Amino acid sequence: MNNKPFSFNRTYIKNQDITFNEAAERYIKYHAELHCKKSTYNNYKGYLKNHLKDSLGRKKLNSIKPLDISRLMHEKVNQGLSNQTVNHIIKFIGAVFQKMIDDEILFRNPATKVKKLKQNRKKFKILETEQVKLALDTAEEYFPDFYPLLFTAIFTGMRQGELFALTWNKIDWFNKRILIDSNYTLGHLTTPKSNRNRHVDMSNELAKVLKEWKLKCPCSDKELVFPNKEGKYLDPNNMNKRQFQPLLRKAKIKTIRFHDLRHTYASLLIASNIPIKYIQSQMGHASIQMTMDTYGHILPEVNQQGVNALDNLLHLNKKAENTELGYNQKHACN
Repeated sequence: MNNKPFSFNRTYIKNQDITFNEAAERYIKYHAELHCKKSTYNNYKGYLKNHLKDSLGRKKLNSIKPLDISRLMHEKVNQGLSNQTVNHIIKFIGAVFQKMIDDEILFRNPATKVKKLKQNRKKFKILETEQVKLALDTAEEYFPDFYPLLFTAIFTGMRQGELFALTWNKIDWFNKRILIDSNYTLGHLTTPKSNRNRHVDMSNELAKVLKEWKLKCPCSDKELVFPNKEGKYLDPNNMNKRQFQPLLRKAKIKTIRFHDLRHTYASLLIASNIPIKYIQSQMGHASIQMTMDTYGHILPEVNQQGVNALDNLLHLNKKAENTELGYNQKHACN
């Protein structure tokens, strides 16, 4: 490759003939493989192979402009990719350029000038309080081995992979807390989403259910709380097909995803007027804004209660004023 002198009218400091494909492959091998989750690493390889290699990938890095990336976005949307997937691809492109900047190979990242596509809020279903009780009662009677997993999902809001990876030594019985530091997904044990460990609180009833389950759950060499019958990690497809969906049908409850139990947990906390900061902590969200973005649409009733509380304060003030006025009038007459 050519190592031409530095020039301010170019994107590159050196290696000006390098293509995006070459830069992306370097990024995946020397960064993503070492520092990213297995799922993220696989996603990056998929983005390059399926969406970038034969288009943007052939271009030299110093020739790629923001308009080229915008055109790629338009093309991928027309191919039927979701806005979220297209945004992930653009994020990957930006990461490749940023790594080249960090390695002092270039000094400009055209992806930073490209506006991401608007993503609609994900729709999800939640169980009402009566449906939660019905689901738990049905599981306890007809799916007893599934009951502890269902109970824990509803009463902690843990993600499916976090439940599958949970081991007994992560349960603090004295303080009634569960440490979440692992996630089992796509056949691999990895870190929780966003690489953030957290603790979730256990209610007294949940602690009771888990203590009873520990006495009769299948033995597991990994000390899994929720293993399959062979003591191995649960398979999400088998769990959904053989236990979760049959449970919903038996209880005559609308079809939902297992992940919707997590949303159910959050909605129950919101309905109980639990502070949003606590909900953020329990859910493992990076910020309160993320919690609000996800659940803000189910907050109107709670927000209205807050507004009405101000009205109630005003009424109390008026009542106090009227009482004082009446007292003064009475004594004035005397």
